[in-house]
Amino acid sequence: MKTQGDVTSPHGRSTAFEAVQGEPEHYNGAVLLVSAYAVLWAILLAWVALSWKRQSALHARLAELERVIADADAHHPSFGGAPRKDPPG
Repeated sequence: MKTQGDVTSPHGRSTAFEAVQGEPEHYNGAVLLVSAYAVLWAILLAWVALSWKRQSALHARLAELERVIADADAHHPSFGGAPRKDPPG
């Protein structure tokens, strides 16, 4: 009869640690963790940089459109119907 602490019993096997003999560890867990964080930070920084670049391009395009609209209003005050009223502030 096998006891509860016996390594060969199902209960004993579930709580006992037995190292696997064979091939050594290829990568250290700490190195993998740091590498994963570095990759995630690099992806995040690239995404922020691309978003910043897109936002700058949109800002430049909006400024250009506002300039074109202002020029059109200055040259053709009746263009587009009634004169526009700028909101206060």
